[in-house]
Amino acid sequence: MADTNPRNSRPSDSEHRPTRRTTDGSTLSLTPFHVGGIAFLFVGFALALYQGLQGFELVPQVSWITWTHIHFVTIGAFTQLLFGTLPQLTARKLERPGPSALTLGAVSLGLNSALLLAWYGRASGTLLWFDVGLGTIWLLTVWLFAVVLVMVRRSEGERARDPTVGFYLLSPFVYLIGLTFAFGLYSHGWDVPGGWYGLREAHVHANAWGFLGLAAIGTLYDLFPQLVDAELYSERLKRYSFPLFALGIVPLVVGPVLGMGKTVTAIGLVLYAAGYVLYVYTLVRTYRVGTPNGTALSVLVAQLWILGPAGFAPFILFGVPLGIPEPWIETGALHFFFMGWALPIALAGSLLVARTLEWTPGTARDDDGGGHVDGLVPAANLSSVVGPRAVLVWNLAVLAVGIGFFYQDQSWSVLLHGSGFTALLALWGYYLVKIVEQR
Repeated sequence: MADTNPRNSRPSDSEHRPTRRTTDGSTLSLTPFHVGGIAFLFVGFALALYQGLQGFELVPQVSWITWTHIHFVTIGAFTQLLFGTLPQLTARKLERPGPSALTLGAVSLGLNSALLLAWYGRASGTLLWFDVGLGTIWLLTVWLFAVVLVMVRRSEGERARDPTVGFYLLSPFVYLIGLTFAFGLYSHGWDVPGGWYGLREAHVHANAWGFLGLAAIGTLYDLFPQLVDAELYSERLKRYSFPLFALGIVPLVVGPVLGMGKTVTAIGLVLYAAGYVLYVYTLVRTYRVGTPNGTALSVLVAQLWILGPAGFAPFILFGVPLGIPEPWIETGALHFFFMGWALPIALAGSLLVARTLEWTPGTARDDDGGGHVDGLVPAANLSSVVGPRAVLVWNLAVLAVGIGFFYQDQSWSVLLHGSGFTALLALWGYYLVKIVEQR
């Protein structure tokens, strides 16, 4: 796919409608993973609501609410959406047969059972159940990696060398490393140079920036242009960004374990951030030449929050005092990542899955006579779940809650935290209602 000339990035009046993006391959259909992911978004909403009431001392304190909320949104919702989508997207891109419906159903049942086992084991302190659940998730992630790898090995030509396929391979591989670190964190107490906190940081980097981040980046490179009904701005920048991500995620994961934050981790951060800048620039330029809509805007703005933790990392790595306790910085930074970046993408993905049911190749033709195949959702028919105002409110609320975490000792932080959390819950609940309506 050729690069778009920057001088022609704004269409003229006679060419107001941008070029439709060409798609190919097999059908993208609803799977039990998608149903489970949407269900966990509802559970995460309920936990977030309880957590907010807990903050105002309106309900009894429950110690496991915070980490359960994070893991149910990420592993419960985001991971399942990826498990259901990555094999189909890879099969479609490589023109290979994907896993059967029976296989997807069995793996979905195993993943959900394992998640509940791991949660129960940690909440109750039963290490055996935690290990069994986590081990099962680890094995199913091996299955996901193997499915993508086999399809790649059986494919030939440029399709197998597409950077998106590289993201799909690297993502579950890094996830296996992050899941492995979880054994040392919660049930076996591994002794590593970076200590327990270094192991936890590596776990977060591998799962968040590695598995979730890389998979979402690879997917959005392909699907975001279809949300705005346009061509990707630059395939060349996409190719350049992949090695930066691949080289950056390794030291980001290894550095904390080795206790080498100022050298190894810092190098990984710079490489990953450089790849991310190219990625965001590509999406922004694609959005500008496409057909704007609320769903695409919410996804685009969310991309800024994945680097939220990176903004504080240099101060932590090099010991520059900010006057804020490090645990508060960590809590706020993770909030930026999960509520600012991961949740809007998961909600938008769930909306599209619930709306489309099947991604069936079409046979319509453009005005100039060139053939095209309809994409996931034509931009003109996107449901207006959120508009620019709602996107602005969401992101201001994310910022307010994050600042509230940073200044927990100030009386005004309660107002920021409470108002921001209320706005997030209202929009989150509204999104879920619209997802159900699409079905």
